[in-house]
Amino acid sequence: MLSRELSDLLEKWAVKETTFKRDIEDEIMPFVSSKNVVFLYGPRRSGKSVVAIRLLEKMPKNTLTRYVNLEDPKLADLLNTDLLEAFADGLTSRDTIVFDEVQLVNGWEKWVRKAVDTRQCQVIVTGSSAKLLSSEFATSLGGRGIGFQILPFSFIEFHRITKRSFDDYLNIGGYPEVALNPEKKEKLLESYFELALIKDIITRYRIRDSAALRNLALYLLTNSGKHVSLKKIRAVLGLSYDTIRQFLNYLESSFLIFQVPFFSYSLKESLSRPRKVFAFDLGMQQYASKSFTEDKGRLVEAAVAIELKHRKFETYYWKNSKEVDFVAKKKTSLLPINVCYSKKLPKREKEGLLEFCKRNKVRNATIFYSGKTSKATEENIEIENKNIQEWLTEKNQ
Repeated sequence: MLSRELSDLLEKWAVKETTFKRDIEDEIMPFVSSKNVVFLYGPRRSGKSVVAIRLLEKMPKNTLTRYVNLEDPKLADLLNTDLLEAFADGLTSRDTIVFDEVQLVNGWEKWVRKAVDTRQCQVIVTGSSAKLLSSEFATSLGGRGIGFQILPFSFIEFHRITKRSFDDYLNIGGYPEVALNPEKKEKLLESYFELALIKDIITRYRIRDSAALRNLALYLLTNSGKHVSLKKIRAVLGLSYDTIRQFLNYLESSFLIFQVPFFSYSLKESLSRPRKVFAFDLGMQQYASKSFTEDKGRLVEAAVAIELKHRKFETYYWKNSKEVDFVAKKKTSLLPINVCYSKKLPKREKEGLLEFCKRNKVRNATIFYSGKTSKATEENIEIENKNIQEWLTEKNQ
């Protein structure tokens, strides 16, 4: 039976707040059962808790649901598997419990696996670390974990919920609280940046040179969309190659940045080439930038990179004599993409796509731009000139 203290906390966390539907909810719901544990992972403040709470609200009325906020300061000295067991006390296989920010509890995987194996209850967990879905955790759960990445708003969600424009999205980004309170943008983004650095990296991995980590994070966010190599970072920041690799891994696992590698059928070539680095959120990219002039072209390219993440494409870039901004891959299908924030198409945008298609035997390519959507065939290759906002407001494909 739950203690009075735990019951009071559950009651506090159960206070109803205004929520908004996320597009990914319908995809997740069929997997919530006592046979699996559902993982919701992604950047801090991207809306994982809201999605989890909305999933609880969809459970049958004759079942019990509990939401547990493991970041509550009152639990700071109690974070162990006994606490998880205490909160789940009295639940049956038809009932559902959410553990928010579960990575704070050492050994949580073993407890969750036991709960699933014994059909104790349905379990949903959230976490702000990409390591939450590492092979190590998947193995410890015996293949029972099903993960869903919760990102900040896509443009279609941003527009539907806030009624704001594409230019607003480029400037504000997709973090829900920032999108709904743009006047608080600077303070909120600063707090998200500091939380990711301090809680998710510096404290967790006991980083001694926190200034170097901060400088690297700001450097990468400021140069979002540009080619970045270990050699270049070393020249700018004076860090060792091992430190750079380690810090890059930490920054990516905390969802501040993601990397886009060079496309090649040769793994050796792909690994040896510079990568493009993007911020996970357009607002965070703007927050880190010290430039007084807005580079809308780079922001639009970043918006496409983020949307490809939402649509679950493997994303690469390609460069020979000309460049292809993105090579979007699903299974064996390749789609080369160039991005141009203009109503007129420079000749170079088409040239890079044609070169890639001929070299890799691809028959379709896309250019995202600000003009009207049209199609043209050149050298037996169909190029779709697609209006960027039209594409962003299409249902995810």
